[in-house]
Amino acid sequence: MAAAELDEAPSAEAHYLAGQAALSQGERLAHLERALELDPGHKAAAAELAGIRRPHDEEQEPEAPTASSGPEASETADSDDSGPKHASLLRRGAALCIDGLIVALLSLAVMFASGRVSQLYEQMATLEEEYLAGAISQFQSDAVPVNLAVSALYNVLLMVAFNGQTLGKMIFRMRVVKQRGGRIGVIDAVARNVVGYTLSQIFLLGYLWAWLDDDQQAWHDKMAGTIVIDERKTSEA
Repeated sequence: MAAAELDEAPSAEAHYLAGQAALSQGERLAHLERALELDPGHKAAAAELAGIRRPHDEEQEPEAPTASSGPEASETADSDDSGPKHASLLRRGAALCIDGLIVALLSLAVMFASGRVSQLYEQMATLEEEYLAGAISQFQSDAVPVNLAVSALYNVLLMVAFNGQTLGKMIFRMRVVKQRGGRIGVIDAVARNVVGYTLSQIFLLGYLWAWLDDDQQAWHDKMAGTIVIDERKTSEA
């Protein structure tokens, strides 16, 4: 999130999301602390800040804390479950379908602009029936590399420009972030949305893997070290 946006509409949630996209640990801490200043009850920011500080505290105080009970213990237990929420796999699938439809339309537009569609129409009107299958097969062969190139550009450019979001993910309010916090970069986007997608599409095994994974990571997420968060659940936490 741009600094200008934070200045115009400062809020705990805005600073929390900015912390997710921060490029350095110091910047991330600053955003999380600011989020708690604006809203001391923001559980997600409190839990994440506690997770960052915990290793330092353990070095200073190696003795294990005594067990506690009552309201304070209850609040601590609640905060442990208040980190970023993973987006449901069904919503991720729906967003993927929307992005796939957009990529298909863009690819068709490229094929129109290159003259391949009009060429196919001409061949269908003039060729004998026995040659039509070959013309259609050739058109499909030409469309595959175009679709792959459009898909790569669409996903990588939007993921980098919109901080882990494509149009489908914007509609469903989801975002791709690094598993350890921070926004994804160009290399991450290429690893995830070009190389990773190619592997995940092998018999759809990479996508099915997400149903078995604790962090709901498909193979392309594993490759890039990313997770997909649901911003609706995160803001409600």
